[in-house]
Amino acid sequence: MPVNRPRIQRSSREAAVLAIFSVLLALVPCSWATDGHQLIGIGALQEGTGGAGVASPKDSSWVLLNPAAIVDLDRRFDFSFEYFRPYRYVEPHGLVLPNSGGGRMGDDGAFPIPAMGLIFPHGQGAFGVGLFAVNGMGVDYRNSRTIIPRIFGQNFDRRTQYGVMKLSLAYAYKFDNGWSLGIAANLDYERFKTDMLTLGFWETSGKNNWDDGFGGGLTVGVYKNWDRWSFGAAYTTPQWMQTFDKYKDLLPDPMNLPQTVQTGVAFKATPDVELLLDYKYINWEGVAQIARACIQGGFGWKDQHVVKAGVEWKVNPKWTLRTGASYGNSPISADKVFANALFPAITELSATAGFSYAITENSDIHFAYEHALGNTLTDSGKGDLFSMVGKGTKIHLDENCFTAEYSYKF
Repeated sequence: MPVNRPRIQRSSREAAVLAIFSVLLALVPCSWATDGHQLIGIGALQEGTGGAGVASPKDSSWVLLNPAAIVDLDRRFDFSFEYFRPYRYVEPHGLVLPNSGGGRMGDDGAFPIPAMGLIFPHGQGAFGVGLFAVNGMGVDYRNSRTIIPRIFGQNFDRRTQYGVMKLSLAYAYKFDNGWSLGIAANLDYERFKTDMLTLGFWETSGKNNWDDGFGGGLTVGVYKNWDRWSFGAAYTTPQWMQTFDKYKDLLPDPMNLPQTVQTGVAFKATPDVELLLDYKYINWEGVAQIARACIQGGFGWKDQHVVKAGVEWKVNPKWTLRTGASYGNSPISADKVFANALFPAITELSATAGFSYAITENSDIHFAYEHALGNTLTDSGKGDLFSMVGKGTKIHLDENCFTAEYSYKF
């Protein structure tokens, strides 16, 4: 058994894991997401149940989902790799400003999304650390969304790319009454580039060059496990970010991450079947740059209310099956379609499935597949000036995601 192995072996394994973790700090991919520009879940275990599970810890990604729940995890290391392939298109319509002659412009570029974490139980508590890609969006269309660049023989206003990586350090403590309290300190790193049109009707000064910034915030969670029921809840503060200096003419305020609340229950229907149900609130309206009216340089996003449900079935000691779904209203309404053509985060319903296989007593592999059902919005023309001139513009998004994960308990 692992507890009886010589200390020098355990130290060597821990050193190797920490070395790998340090290398991955340099990897900051740009990803896509379905809870606005957030992923519905991190890693194959969360994703397999539609992102539900705030009350049912499974791996080190719970450092971020609910730090209080890590008290019920063994000492472990997890690494996941996600292949995210969305399909999005824009079809500009309207008078004067839109590039109506461009036709339907699509993009199916894919994104790699790594994540990893460690859990270290200690007495009645546990320490956790994780590095996760958590937010992102991006398009790369062949032609401009607007007619202005074409008039001057240019082809900007067609590309965006945005991604966020989060380093979380957590500690949880289980009290004698069975309740656990956890807190995680989050260090965030974000990257952004675009050639969008500004309110001055010309290409942003950033000219599609990368800019980056740092920020941070906290996540606080509670957790309690009874005989068949468990409860969990987590609150993540706004993640206060630096302003993108190269893009101040486009984004005068920081691209902060919104405060979120996720709460839920888990129920053991049988010793081998667990049912999960979560609710998640995302406060996009609390982020000035994202909530501001489009005509004032924002995106006009609304808050999201997301329901997540999942089932996990332990078929036998080797195999575990999962399935789930996640539904949340689009943060983009029909009168803000043209203004968000390069940020089409409009999917609402995702279906997921996955499995785990125990290779040995201490190591497992996990796999999950997610499909975000396609959603298409057409600008109603009933919003601000951008909506009126872009009336009839269509945007579309659907997504497919494949995630593989390896877990090692030591």
